[in-house]
Amino acid sequence: MATSQHHDIIPSSFGSDQPSQARNASVVVDRHKRYMQSTFVPAKPRTGLHKLGNLVNNFLVEYWAHIIMIVLGSLVFIALAIPFLSYFGLDSIAKPFFFALHYVCAQIPSHSFYLFGHQFGLCARNLSIYASMFLGSLIFVLTKKRVPGIPWWIWVLMLLPIAWDGLTQMVGWRESTWVLRVVTGTLFGLGNVWFALPLMHKSLQETLSKPQVPHFVRARRTPSATNNPPVR
Repeated sequence: MATSQHHDIIPSSFGSDQPSQARNASVVVDRHKRYMQSTFVPAKPRTGLHKLGNLVNNFLVEYWAHIIMIVLGSLVFIALAIPFLSYFGLDSIAKPFFFALHYVCAQIPSHSFYLFGHQFGLCARNLSIYASMFLGSLIFVLTKKRVPGIPWWIWVLMLLPIAWDGLTQMVGWRESTWVLRVVTGTLFGLGNVWFALPLMHKSLQETLSKPQVPHFVRARRTPSATNNPPVR
């Protein structure tokens, strides 16, 4: 008799917990849904400032290489135009340009080229650097950014000549010539453009190819979603 009563009690007490557990799980899911709805809401429609920011961003993404090319080309053009301006008596324009270029070049007279007896705005080495960077960026733009980049070790090799020429001259071991300044400056400029621009383009394309997540903003937690008593 005791054994049969024992078997009758255990199943009934064990089965009575299952509906309670199901109700608790349903309450947890419901509260999670209400929490997500009250915490994450779609962003408000974008204003004119946001649209302007998108336009600027799209323009920079599309024409960043053109901007670099124009800046480098303007620098070289001004440096080459200074002797012509001075020759035609336009020193009021040539001198401000010449002094402005001093921020990017030491303009040592013995290291510079002259035309009509007037010094270029950049020394021979810097003129070669910026001119080669301009030509490299021009080719990069004209080929629609399809120029393949060079490995980092080739880039380093193209930088070594200018480092050797400049260092040995600085410590007084030897005096460089205008030929070495032009050759080493050209290698330095082409190496930088050939390595940096394709790498920048590749990194930008990888960033843009990533899937875009929905734009959400985080709202304040409402008491109804966060101050509920714990489920027991």
